[in-house]
Amino acid sequence: MLLDESFGIIPLRRRGDGVWEVFLILHKSGHHWSFPKGHKDNPAEDPFEAAKRELFEETGLDIANRLPLSPLHETYEFRHHGTRIRKKVEYFAAEVIGEPILQPEEIRDGRWIPLAEAHMLLTFKEAQFICARVIQQLK
Repeated sequence: MLLDESFGIIPLRRRGDGVWEVFLILHKSGHHWSFPKGHKDNPAEDPFEAAKRELFEETGLDIANRLPLSPLHETYEFRHHGTRIRKKVEYFAAEVIGEPILQPEEIRDGRWIPLAEAHMLLTFKEAQFICARVIQQLK
């Protein structure tokens, strides 16, 4: 089994009425809705910096404010070309700024959705659980 580690941002913004929204992306490969994430460029890259870089590369969004929430983790397994892979992802919640510009090579679609409704669009239960944890920590 191979181990694969990624780092991501849970991109948030607060509307004028106080409702939190999250930006979700639809991946071209796998056709699933999730949070932006990716790999370190090199082993020495800081996890938050890798997550921030991947956010910008995939969505064009920048960090305005890293929220003082605990990093969130998900672990899952899948098969890719017959090889079993154990994926670990560390997410950081942050308020973001900018207009989304999606990376066409990797991202099929992206949209802002109220955080309380994101579980209905997120494809995998692990991501839905992460979303619930963010909602809980923001209270």
